[in-house]
Formats: sequence, C-alpha cells, structure tokens
Amino acid sequence: MSGLRDCYNQIRHILGDDTEPFESVSLVEEYRQYWKPDKVRVILLAESHVFTSDLDRTISLPQLANLPQYPTNYARFVYCIACGEKQLTGNQLHPKGDGTPPFWKIFHSCNHHVTHTNDFRPILKKFTPYEQRLKNKIDLLKSLKRKGIWLVDSSIVALYHNGKKPANKIMSSVIEKSWECYTGGVIEKADPEHIICIGRGVANILEKNIRKLVGNRYTVIAQPNARLSSEEHMANYRLYSQICCNGSALASHE
Repeated sequence: MSGLRDCYNQIRHILGDDTEPFESVSLVEEYRQYWKPDKVRVILLAESHVFTSDLDRTISLPQLANLPQYPTNYARFVYCIACGEKQLTGNQLHPKGDGTPPFWKIFHSCNHHVTHTNDFRPILKKFTPYEQRLKNKIDLLKSLKRKGIWLVDSSIVALYHNGKKPANKIMSSVIEKSWECYTGGVIEKADPEHIICIGRGVANILEKNIRKLVGNRYTVIAQPNARLSSEEHMANYRLYSQICCNGSALASHE
C-alpha cells in the first residue's frame, strides 16, 4: 500500500483537511482488490466512492462463510456488501440511505441481458427479501469476478461527502493526481480489453490517458444519476449488457 499512501499524501495537498482518512481509502482498496478478477476483461471506471469516516469504519460485518477473508469493517462503497444492508451489521451507527442501487443495476446489467426494469428485482429491497437479496448480490459479485469485470474509481479518495463534491477544478486536480500516481498504473497493469467510463465528467478529465492505454476500446456512458429519461437509462443498461455479456469491443460512445 506504499504507492497508495504516497498518492494519498499528494492529494492531501489539494484537498487539505477535507480529505477522507487514509484508513478509509486503504479499506476501500482492500475491498476493490478482493473483487479483482484473475484476468481483467472490462474495467468499469467510475468517479469515486462515498466518504467513509473513522466512525463508519467502527461498524463491523460478520465473517461470511461464503466470503472467506472478506474485510469486516464497513465502508461506503458498493463492493462492501453491507453498504445499503443495515440488517447485515445490525448497528445503530449504520448510515441511513447508504446504498447505491444504480450501481447494483450496472453490475446486474454487466452480468445479464436486461430488457426491462423488472430484471433488476433480485437485487432491490422493494422486491426481494433481505436474505435472498444478500445472496443474490454476493452471487452477482462472484460472477462478475469470474467474468473479468472490475470496478475501479478514478479518484482514490472519496469525492462525495454529505451529498456534496469539491469545485470542478479541485475535483479534476484530484482525479488527475490519482491517475498519475496510482490509478493509471493499476489499470495499465490490469491490461483490460475494454474500459467503460461511467460519466462524461470522468471522460473529459481522463480520455486522453485512457486512449493511450486502450486506444478506441472504451465506451462513455452517462452517470446512472444523470438527468435522463427512464428509456434513456434503460438503453444505457442494455449497453452495459452488450459490452460485458457479448464481449463487444466497441469504439467510444456517449
């Protein structure tokens, strides 16, 4: 983790006291590495996870029999199976509204051919009871790992804190620094066949760097919280399916 620490220290010069604790950054990376495929085929390149405080990390997860050596400290990160699943921690400190259903829909789309919003029911609270939903989520993450699909954040530190993000110039500087001193090397070493850039904002900052690594073997898809119609969002989920399930090597899209 020395490279991660060095990169973090450089980012602290940009964000100052607003920087997420390094222990949280390290925990998020531990979760990310847990789900890293042996052979990475498609990288989902997102913006960042959500700020995880020192208090958040005191929340513990039970050791799950079907996830050996899985981290047992809570993080506000989709790869932490307890994020959005308070029943798993049973802790009164568990943050309210901490789940990320849109990213679970992306994961589901990367593992299944989706045609309708009903296809997402197995991983949504509204439709599937807790125990079955948790099993479905774990099975989904395992399947994505087997298929070589891996989520990487462009920023190593959280950019979302209390529903807010830094000014665009500062955010760009953090993402650029993260790529320069850590994330770019991680992706280059993973040598993916394709990169899906989640959000035009990330693409605007990193597109030249992405092209240097994979040429035209990348696709830009709008953020899942973008102001689009339900039909447009569904079309985007189908595009994830097309790339990840069919193995299509597509050129850049918006």
